[in-house]
Amino acid sequence: MTFLASLAGERMFFDGNNTSGVVADLAAATTIAMQMEAYFGMGQTVTSHEVTRKAGVGGSGGRRGGDENKESEIIKGALGERIEDNLARLLKDAGELLKANRAEVLRLAHALEVHKTLAGEDVMAVIDGTQGPLVDGRPYHEPTFQAALEMYHARAAAAHDDHAEVDDSMPVLIPVPPVPVDLVGAGGIAAAGNGRSRTSDASVTDEDRDPPPTRRD
Repeated sequence: MTFLASLAGERMFFDGNNTSGVVADLAAATTIAMQMEAYFGMGQTVTSHEVTRKAGVGGSGGRRGGDENKESEIIKGALGERIEDNLARLLKDAGELLKANRAEVLRLAHALEVHKTLAGEDVMAVIDGTQGPLVDGRPYHEPTFQAALEMYHARAAAAHDDHAEVDDSMPVLIPVPPVPVDLVGAGGIAAAGNGRSRTSDASVTDEDRDPPPTRRD
């Protein structure tokens, strides 16, 4: 599904079209699906296609009888059909997964365009809307920015269809202001998150203070 996601994603975001950039991913997906079906015992049959091929006999679910060359072609075709069926099923699953996570895909695409390279922790920051080591993922979860991403993608998809350049630049993130240092402690961070700042101990009531530690002699 990881390899097939490139094809599923391009078709989903560009109205059923895809580029030749998926060629290596499709080759890898086909290789794995073929090995699972013909060699690893993970398909509908348990016969090793490698052994039957070397021995020059039918395999992978075939039956003896009739012209051997003709049978070999039928078996080869049946194997290919099972591989294609598995790939088609997994392509559908990959497409549904991408559709369910469309917002995250657009966010990551924007982050990759801006930063060119993302480490794993920064990828998770963009997905979860948190502060990563290098990338602040919080602005990506603002509803207005998500709407701007969708509008930009619509223009990009139209430009792709027309073989033209995108008529506008990418949406620009508005940084989330950092929490001031003087708000740290005494419940200040929680207050800042609600838009109410408490900057000194004088504004903190007794109920806000932590109780003194209990000492056991």
